[in-house]
Amino acid sequence: MTANEKIAAIRALMARDNVDAIIIPGADPHMSEYFSSHWGTVTFVSGFTGEAGTFVITRDIAGLWTDGRYYIQAANELAGSESVLFRASEPETPGIKNYLRDNLPEGSVIGINAKLYSAGFVKSLKEAWSEKHFTIKTDADYANDIWDNRPAEEYTPVYCLGTEYSGKSAADKLAEVRKEIRALGADSLIISRLDNIAWLFNIRANDVICNPVVISYAFLSQNTAILYTDGSRVPEEVRSELLVNGIELRSYEAIFDDLKAIDTAETVICDETEANFALFEAASENANLKVVNKLDPIPLMKACKNDIEVENTFRAYLYDGIAEAEFYAWLEEEMKNGRSYTEWQLSEKLHSFRAAQPGFKGDSFTAIIAYRDNAAMMHYSPTPENARVIEKAHLLLNDSGGQYLTGTTDTTRTIAVGEISDEERRDFTLVLKGVIALSSVKFKEGICGRELDILARNPVWQLGIDYRCGTGHGVGYLLNVHEGPHGFRSTVALKPGMVVTIEPGVYTEGSHGIRTENTVVVRKDVKTEYAQFYRFDTFTVVPIDTSCLDLSLMTDSEIFWLNNYHKHVYETVAPHLSERAKAWLERNTRSIAR
Repeated sequence: MTANEKIAAIRALMARDNVDAIIIPGADPHMSEYFSSHWGTVTFVSGFTGEAGTFVITRDIAGLWTDGRYYIQAANELAGSESVLFRASEPETPGIKNYLRDNLPEGSVIGINAKLYSAGFVKSLKEAWSEKHFTIKTDADYANDIWDNRPAEEYTPVYCLGTEYSGKSAADKLAEVRKEIRALGADSLIISRLDNIAWLFNIRANDVICNPVVISYAFLSQNTAILYTDGSRVPEEVRSELLVNGIELRSYEAIFDDLKAIDTAETVICDETEANFALFEAASENANLKVVNKLDPIPLMKACKNDIEVENTFRAYLYDGIAEAEFYAWLEEEMKNGRSYTEWQLSEKLHSFRAAQPGFKGDSFTAIIAYRDNAAMMHYSPTPENARVIEKAHLLLNDSGGQYLTGTTDTTRTIAVGEISDEERRDFTLVLKGVIALSSVKFKEGICGRELDILARNPVWQLGIDYRCGTGHGVGYLLNVHEGPHGFRSTVALKPGMVVTIEPGVYTEGSHGIRTENTVVVRKDVKTEYAQFYRFDTFTVVPIDTSCLDLSLMTDSEIFWLNNYHKHVYETVAPHLSERAKAWLERNTRSIAR
């Protein structure tokens, strides 16, 4: 079926059930940013393949809401269908709640799948629509009803992460989280986020592409710890390790009945931003449970990497630096010899260099290898069908990373593959100035990422340019490449051990996209009579293409920073390289001067 035929089929089911609108989220039951193809409902119905989008169908319109990272991509992928693009980052664009409130008649029925929405979001819908007396039908999954041969969930073997990687046993983490639960005045915690569960129990799998998580729920009380997942893929040695750490294993869907059956009076934390509405309802139906909406303490604990995790992450970035140096040296030689490749072929070749590194477990996200104006789409990913051939002109952007037993990596470099324009050179230099400014800052304890964000944006702001995305995000440890609660849009205070990316950019539709990204860790710096100060230490050891710079736009201190950075890159990575890559690295880390 075409997108329009799917929309028509869903409207027929809506008419059968007297439903006036249906909201289809890009989501799974765990509020994950990335999820398996089983939950790719927005893509199935609309054809939009971006990671962030919500599709709404009423009797009159079909609309996709997505943010500024995907405007170009969404417009291209929706073309030819009746679907309308709602540019969610623009202030004049109404949110879905307001749009439906203002455009549907009083008493309308809105259909959702309760497992695909957080409890807090459903509560906000009810509040927003109360004056118009809308009814929310929570068992509507019409896209599933018309989806023949829907991909099944893939349950891959579970493995344990030893303390030489995690730094703490699961038993130790359980004790620490229980202490936090008590401090919050509660007895137990419902855990729905997949990365929280993987971190807490020191388990990993490959259930979601590029995200080594285990599809599961968990429940933690003062006396019990229960992992709810498909037990058939849990090897006996993992079961034994779980048992040693006080963790019981039960089937995935059993949590709903278990919550309803608890027969002791308990105060249970259900973070309404993380738990789906169906899970919240199951707990709320039990009169023995006092369900309280408080922040799950695990994300902040997980975000502050311990010393072993930080030390290991430096090793992971060394492995990544080796792989990228080998890749760029290979690419330079191939292009000099007149061979040409597509973006897709380059992503495959880069993967092969990472796969040769110790402890490699896969890519940390689908590589963004984007040539020329494709790079203006911030989350463009090539496929064998759409990939462009790299020519000897302009810029190539490589945003990619790996999952290693020693950590998760994320690095972006934009390189010249031929002559570049003055505008490209200017934009490249401004982006680097933003990276340097933010990388170099010292800041007081208690400062959050949002307060530092201007340092990265200021160079491009001076020309009236901005980028429609965050300056950087937290990164997990052999977990999700995007990890909260901190980041440069966040109001959560930065703390030692937090890992975050610094990645300003310039994205000019139809021309070019430039991004330079380093990953850093928050460290303690000096303590004075005024405050404890923090700084960033950089993990990334990949050269920045100095041939793209307009040195007249750079200060002496910025050039000094870049030369020191390149000296560190060479000394760290060169001893581990092939002769070809070592020669490439030497050429690309030489000191520069005006």
